[in-house]
Amino acid sequence: MKHLFPALLFLLFSQVYSQETLRTIRGLVSDGQEPIKDVNISIKDTDRLTTTDASGKYEISAHEGETLVYSYVGKKTLEILVEDVTTFLNVTLKDEVQELDEVVVTKKKYRRTQNELRLDYNTDKNLIKTVHGIMDTKLLPHRVQIIDVKDINPSTVDILTLLRAQVPNILTPTNTVGLNLNNLQVFFRRGNTSINTRTPVLFEVDGVLLYQVPMFLDIQNIERMAVIQGLGALNKYGSQAAGGLIIINTKTANFSRESGKSEPYDQAKLRDNFFKEDDVVSGSPLAVPKYLRTLRSTVNLRDPKESYAQLEKVNGRSPYFYLDTRSYFQKEHKDKAMVEMITNSIETQYPDNPVILKALAYQMDEAGDYGSSVELYKKIFVLRPHYQQSYHDLANAYRNSGKIERAALLYARHQFLMREGFFSKSDTFSNILNRDFNNLLGQEGEVLSQEKMFFVSDEDDFNGTRLVFEWNDSEAEFELQFVNGDKQYYTFKHTASDNGELIKDEKQNGFSCQEHLIYDPKGTWQVNVNYLGNKSLTPTYLKATVYQDYGKPSQRQESRVFKLMAKNRNQELFKIKADGTFSIR
Repeated sequence: MKHLFPALLFLLFSQVYSQETLRTIRGLVSDGQEPIKDVNISIKDTDRLTTTDASGKYEISAHEGETLVYSYVGKKTLEILVEDVTTFLNVTLKDEVQELDEVVVTKKKYRRTQNELRLDYNTDKNLIKTVHGIMDTKLLPHRVQIIDVKDINPSTVDILTLLRAQVPNILTPTNTVGLNLNNLQVFFRRGNTSINTRTPVLFEVDGVLLYQVPMFLDIQNIERMAVIQGLGALNKYGSQAAGGLIIINTKTANFSRESGKSEPYDQAKLRDNFFKEDDVVSGSPLAVPKYLRTLRSTVNLRDPKESYAQLEKVNGRSPYFYLDTRSYFQKEHKDKAMVEMITNSIETQYPDNPVILKALAYQMDEAGDYGSSVELYKKIFVLRPHYQQSYHDLANAYRNSGKIERAALLYARHQFLMREGFFSKSDTFSNILNRDFNNLLGQEGEVLSQEKMFFVSDEDDFNGTRLVFEWNDSEAEFELQFVNGDKQYYTFKHTASDNGELIKDEKQNGFSCQEHLIYDPKGTWQVNVNYLGNKSLTPTYLKATVYQDYGKPSQRQESRVFKLMAKNRNQELFKIKADGTFSIR
């Protein structure tokens, strides 16, 4: 189908990677249970490489646009494109061939297998999850102090306060005023050695190793802690644990089924492909940070504002504090002044972080504040002109804000760059872009000036319900489960192990977007998500846009934003009824 509206040509937009800046990338490589030593990590098409140490840790420098290649004998080779925000990559390598079912023969019945330990984790507080697998602390030759969730006072302010109250012989700063909270270290008291000569305590938080105190942790999200003050951790962790070790398991990363049920969510029902209500867990406070619970506990509007000012002093170094509280004041109080103030804080503190800015733009889209979101998408476009997603986001923002001609011009510019070879065709994203452009011209053709000409090569005759999913962090891995009105479902797996070519396509062409088309939207559809993480300890923000009566004059849309934090649990996102009702649990 061709839409002929006369056209102005565009100046060629130059695509440039920021390769003058060398980025240092750190992380840990494991098989999902144990760290892997001597993994080769190289920069593709160069002679630069490194290997992981005995603890699976590595460090390598690379430019944006270069590709890291992780390879190890017997494991699937993994490639990850370095982006403008890439600093930490915690990688899991999968076996090249599928493993046989585990068979364990042992004379000592008290030594449980890893599968048995996983099943017993919720009921045996002596078990702790580590990068080396689950450890049974009762079998270790050295003393281990366990701090279980029941031992933690819910009124505890932060991790430093918890350590002072629960851990003997620990040396912590008594006054943090004026200190950089992101670089605090603690030590164990040993003899008469000076604190200047001591090795700091090593923290492990859900498999991530840190020398700094994890001040970002919400105390209410801690499930279990293991404290090793002596040299007992040296055997597993090497010299980096010479100052002692504190292992922290959080609730969001350690959700598991009850003891006796070995199948994970979703996988248990793959054989008959029918959805049952107990395959999904309802929303819970596991991923709700303490500062939000504090705000919600206030009685009137004045109290939340006062609480926010106090909470900002403690949490103000985290962009997610601002995103969460902005959403709170926007949705629960509709306080425009507070929303504007927090928005300014985010844009001022994180002007060069496209991941945070995109999450903020999602919130604006959800609220229908398209005038503000279009300005934000412009900033992201400047930061990422070589990402095809930037054209899609800004064009949609123009359209939503009523700037139809600007939207069409931007789509046309993208097409021109495609024809000139500055962008490559994507098996996935090119179809999404073409569908959006066709829809714009079909729905808004009369608005466009007759002095412009636009050409769309692919005809799109889809009519139904269209679901578009976008996420702010390109490293995010998750599974989306689509359940139709007959309770049958299929699962889209956005993981490197299950969908490696798609992930490669996304990275090479610069997009984080997928669509799902419902041709016959009968009954109630349900969409669930199983979040698997993003190679760091940060959340991922997912925007879902539902287009009802797509392609018809009655077409309408609605967006919702979801913060993904709790891992390995199938959670309901929303339901769509045949009458177009869009509901969230």
